[in-house]
Amino acid sequence: MPGPRIYTVEQANELVPELEQAFARLDTLRDQLRNAKIKLTAIEMIWGSKVNDDDCPDHNEGVHLVRQLKELEESFQTVLQELAEHSATVKDVEAGLIDLYHVRDGQLVFLCWKRGEKKFEAWHHVDAGFAGREPL
Repeated sequence: MPGPRIYTVEQANELVPELEQAFARLDTLRDQLRNAKIKLTAIEMIWGSKVNDDDCPDHNEGVHLVRQLKELEESFQTVLQELAEHSATVKDVEAGLIDLYHVRDGQLVFLCWKRGEKKFEAWHHVDAGFAGREPL
């Protein structure tokens, strides 16, 4: 089984538009998840376990929301899996932090990108985090 992909800076920079799109999709899915959870919580607060009864006025809505949550969570995981297929390590979904493997001075390191950056501008050792970023 091959190891993770090793990127040059140029190859990593070519991936930036796709990374931006992935995080935009994750933002949308996260908002949809939050809204569906709020609605489901409200219904459960009103009806309690009765929401599971077929004769509950909000039963169908509750079933729909549970199904919707499952689909949204699967979509969220699909986006994360697409990033993983690029050997991208998502460090923080909300901040939009990604690490890609890179070789610098003969050592395996991470190229570090934060959402909003036009290109990869920093790197850090694999055992360091965002605080250990150094400019390229």
